[in-house]
Amino acid sequence: MKKTLVLGLGNELYGDDGVGIHIIQKLEKEANEEPDNNNHLFQDVQLEACSLTGLSLLEIIAGFDKLIIVDTIKRENPETGKFYILDGSELRAIPGPSPHYVSIPQAIDIGRQIGLHVPTDIKIVAVEAKNLYNLGEGLTPEMEESIPKIITLIKKILSGDQYNDKKGSSGT
Repeated sequence: MKKTLVLGLGNELYGDDGVGIHIIQKLEKEANEEPDNNNHLFQDVQLEACSLTGLSLLEIIAGFDKLIIVDTIKRENPETGKFYILDGSELRAIPGPSPHYVSIPQAIDIGRQIGLHVPTDIKIVAVEAKNLYNLGEGLTPEMEESIPKIITLIKKILSGDQYNDKKGSSGT
């Protein structure tokens, strides 16, 4: 059986940037409240909330076969809560803005080069957000509304159900 990591990235101190962490917390609560109903879904799955970036993520993702990342993205004219599924094979290891920043694809590539067992099956749930840089705890109502749909999508990925990986979905 493949070991899967669902990794929620973000920073709760920056409002909607913390959506990945909130989703992991809700998944953990659900898995613990209804262990019998979710036993098959969360078998061999680890849920992890994290605010780390770059090479620091290697320590967390090493040893897993499958990786599902939930993180916010900044786009021009974003619709808060709209989300997309990206396949890891579509990501390029573009160098970061400085030698001190390493993108997720770069980190995975470095992990492979140094002989770590890193995930080969990677999905990214990219969630649009308007404001990622102002301090303020808590999610906006628009982001809160999108969480149940994102959780449903993650469960579909975990169960192997088909999903449309190119189309954006709105949380409203």
